[in-house]
Amino acid sequence: MISAFSVNFGMLAFCRTMVGFGLGGFGVVWSYFLEFVPTADRGRWACILLSWWSVGTVLEAGLAWAVLPTLGWRWLLVLSALPLVPVFFGLFTIPESPRYLLVNDRVEEATKILERIALSNKHSLPEGSLKLPEQEEVPGPLEVFKLIFNRSWRVLTSSLWVLWFTNAFVYYGLVLMTTVLRYSGESENICGDEVFSDQDYIDVFVATAAEIPGLIISLAIVDRLGRKYSQVILFAGCAFFIILLIPLEGETSASVSILFLARVCITGAFTVTYLYTPEVYPTNIRTTAFGYANSFARFGGMTSPFVSQDLIHAGHAWAAELIFAAFSILATLAAWMLPVETAGRAMQDQASGTSLECKNASIEVEMIDTKSDNFRPGNEEIGTELEANASGVETTN
Repeated sequence: MISAFSVNFGMLAFCRTMVGFGLGGFGVVWSYFLEFVPTADRGRWACILLSWWSVGTVLEAGLAWAVLPTLGWRWLLVLSALPLVPVFFGLFTIPESPRYLLVNDRVEEATKILERIALSNKHSLPEGSLKLPEQEEVPGPLEVFKLIFNRSWRVLTSSLWVLWFTNAFVYYGLVLMTTVLRYSGESENICGDEVFSDQDYIDVFVATAAEIPGLIISLAIVDRLGRKYSQVILFAGCAFFIILLIPLEGETSASVSILFLARVCITGAFTVTYLYTPEVYPTNIRTTAFGYANSFARFGGMTSPFVSQDLIHAGHAWAAELIFAAFSILATLAAWMLPVETAGRAMQDQASGTSLECKNASIEVEMIDTKSDNFRPGNEEIGTELEANASGVETTN
């Protein structure tokens, strides 16, 4: 919100940089959410959660259409920041991750949180106590980096970094191309005052609305085809539609339609990559590994304007489209090379330094039978990922 009161470009740039640091925390929220979702429902709920990103994008496009021509960019920034107020206070009401607490040997705290979750779902925990029999120290950022690039993990990590870079590079490229194509080859500075017309806003709104069908498609295929092949299909589709743009010159109804379809594919691909990354890394390195991968999306977002704007303004729209298509093809190959399929697989707890097979039986529920030999635990459907057998939870009487 401070950005709206900037007195010069330097202050505005600094404030927006700080916003970028804040947005980096989304990786933590995302990993946290997936830890609470049962394995069978994880793909569906991940797509549902990410749908709010698309809803926000569509609403922001509509807000810009309503506010920018009349009130200006400062009011747009103020109004866009208002939803963060309830989010800030809401963060103080959510519990810590039970998986994180267990990995850090804070068993009592984890148990209390699970009891609260069970109670809110009108169930009870099995009688007994949680144990972490093979405790390992949580690695730091440098140790995580070395781990994810050892012989067993390097193909997975390299492929993911390509996917993250390409997702943001192509996604923001298509966003910017929606209006920039109209001025292809012109010397006019579209950053000047009163340049955008109603048609520009309509084009942005239509292209942004493409994210909704993109999420619907990812929701339909992510569990049926798996994470790996869903990304292969969506990146390949994005490359195909971008290639169709190359013969077209400038902004036409055909180019807007093709951009719409390309945006559908890249939104779906971004959704599946967001789901796959925290699924494939175990709890003790998940957030840090996710942060490393997500940082490549920031690099992609930073470099995208140099292609989607500078090349197009210079009259080389075909070159920009060819570059975006080439990276989409590269991402298709990277998705194909992913060595692990996470659909239907429980989220892991501790990474092994020599294998992609993580320690999946690190959480033990020890049942204490004080009455009979036929002790029967209570309902274990407590709405978290810590279900027996599905996530490596062992039950012993």
